[in-house]
Amino acid sequence: MNKKLAAAIQRDNELEDAGLHGDDRKTCWSHQSWSEDCQDQPFHTQPSVSHYPRPA
Repeated sequence: MNKKLAAAIQRDNELEDAGLHGDDRKTCWSHQSWSEDCQDQPFHTQPSVSHYPRPA
């Protein structure tokens, strides 16, 4: 990881703590990369559905 990416992740973390929505991040906290570099990863494209109610 280069210094520019590390600084951007830290900045996004601080902005998110201050109220920035996670979808507005420029970096990916999970993958420690730029968000556009990992947007096709399964973690991002297949969200958990465990919170959906089960059919009766």
